[in-house]
Amino acid sequence: MISLKECGKIEGVSEHCWQIGVSPDGQYLALVFADDQNSIKLCGLDGKVFKALEGHRGRVHSVSFGRDGRTIASASADKTVRIWAPTGNLLALFDRFDNGVETVSYAPDVPILAGGQSDGYIVLFDIGGNYIATLHSPKGRIYCMDWSYDSSYLAAACGDKKMYLFNVKAQMKSVYPHPAAVYGVSFTNSNGKLATSCEDSNVRLFNIAEDGMETVDVHQGRVVGISFSPDDSFVATASFDKTIRFFDRHGNSKGEYELGEQALGVKFSPDGNKLYVSTQERNLHVFEIEPQ
Repeated sequence: MISLKECGKIEGVSEHCWQIGVSPDGQYLALVFADDQNSIKLCGLDGKVFKALEGHRGRVHSVSFGRDGRTIASASADKTVRIWAPTGNLLALFDRFDNGVETVSYAPDVPILAGGQSDGYIVLFDIGGNYIATLHSPKGRIYCMDWSYDSSYLAAACGDKKMYLFNVKAQMKSVYPHPAAVYGVSFTNSNGKLATSCEDSNVRLFNIAEDGMETVDVHQGRVVGISFSPDDSFVATASFDKTIRFFDRHGNSKGEYELGEQALGVKFSPDGNKLYVSTQERNLHVFEIEPQ
């Protein structure tokens, strides 16, 4: 079973940017604070700010580190995605969006990013800010996106009660209806499985190769954040029922933690030893993971 030990808390983070940016070496966080939602703050794990990335003219909704740690992407209500160096220098600006950008995600092994708009369109572009393609079909807000480990697939969690799975290389898509809005999606790092979190309080596990789906009833409130551990052995979920729960790839419970706050985002450190949880109460909790 999995247990958590809280080792830190950063207060005042924006509840509108609940997708937590963690550097590949696990030493730094990219956060948006409630008192300055147009800028990104690079922080240590203790919350001490050492650099501000400034330039957006609207609220920042999502922040993501590139896999090599050399770039940081931010998605904003100002209809842009900006790509930064950790030094604070702006490297590229992509502004070919028609509406506010809710989420941004790096492809793992190719220099491509995806930006998801508030109206459902998904735009692909490279790290130099050059347009590649637009993915159509979603009819609601794109809450979260994630790429498969080989960059072949892009999954999108959408407010129109569907999860969209785009086979980018084959230019095909599959649509998976849910009973309510889909808030989160997370791929494994190796074997073509993914999980979604839903407003109906359930989690769904998918196997791409078999086109199979399994529903796991784990919470008593909407499930927002979801993330596979780096070794793919278990999934962490964050819910409005004020708990963090863990289960394996087969849906078996691996433990839970009573947080006492409505949980939004959840993300593992790259080494799998820490868990970061953002909440509706504008806190970012840092936990050490203690397998038992």
